Amino acid sequence: MTILIVCIRRKPGMSFEAFDTYWRQQHAPLLRACGDFTRHLIRYEQYHVQDRDSPVARMFGVTSNYDGVALLEFADADAMQAAFAEPAYLEQVRPDEPNFVDLENSLPFIVERHAVLGTS
Repeated sequence: MTILIVCIRRKPGMSFEAFDTYWRQQHAPLLRACGDFTRHLIRYEQYHVQDRDSPVARMFGVTSNYDGVALLEFADADAMQAAFAEPAYLEQVRPDEPNFVDLENSLPFIVERHAVLGTS
């Protein structure tokens, strides 16, 4: 498995609430409807930041400037490369990303899963 994790910052000037709503209600359905892209995906998950000021967040010193995390799982690196090269992705999904994401200050990285506990 090849997994792309993106720590996302909302675009400057956008409220967290507007970002959160847009990512869930506009971008997710757009990506889901792009069959040429999703046929390469095993999993796409969004992780939305919750209360940064909760006692647990304070206990761990959470001070992140990120507003969410996207996880995209592919069978391998070739499938990931093919997905992001799809003309439909490039024409429909990619142009939507700057509508809510600060692309320059988000943090993408590619990982391989190593299960330590639980199911994989």
